[in-house]
Amino acid sequence: MKVFNCIMGIFSLFAAFYCFFMPGVSAVMTIGWIATCLLGVIGICGIFEYARNKDEKKKMFNGVIGLILAIGAAVLSTIAMFDVSLRATFDLIIVVMFALWMVLSGVDSTVNAFKFKKEGHKTWWLPLVLGILVIIMGMYAGTHLVYATMTLGYVMGFSLTFYGVKLICSVFDK
Repeated sequence: MKVFNCIMGIFSLFAAFYCFFMPGVSAVMTIGWIATCLLGVIGICGIFEYARNKDEKKKMFNGVIGLILAIGAAVLSTIAMFDVSLRATFDLIIVVMFALWMVLSGVDSTVNAFKFKKEGHKTWWLPLVLGILVIIMGMYAGTHLVYATMTLGYVMGFSLTFYGVKLICSVFDK
């Protein structure tokens, strides 16, 4: 799973750089596909982790939720390609789905930080801080949709940066 976390973290950072350097219209037009790819890979990774270790039922749940959201986002993005008037609405729905998933991921990271602290990990505070930041960015993206649309590239860029760093840091933990 560490390999998947590293790949996902790097992919998240590349997507974040894209959002930072293309924050305007181009980010709005592709944000649905970025979220779809991220959710799909996370869903698949969660299912693979469960197949590898049957004790990780939480990973299976996260994987199934991620995969369901990815399929929903892919369907919405595909439908939006054929009707320009629906494009903005569907992109906002995808951003809300991604924001919800980010909040759930941040909560998961925060819970894991306290587990790491009990196990004696020295870097337990890093997933705690990054988890809280991911929760805040997910809630911000989900509750300020008008402002998030105007600054969508930056909001998603920050969210993806925090998420990517969290995943890459998880590779170096015990």
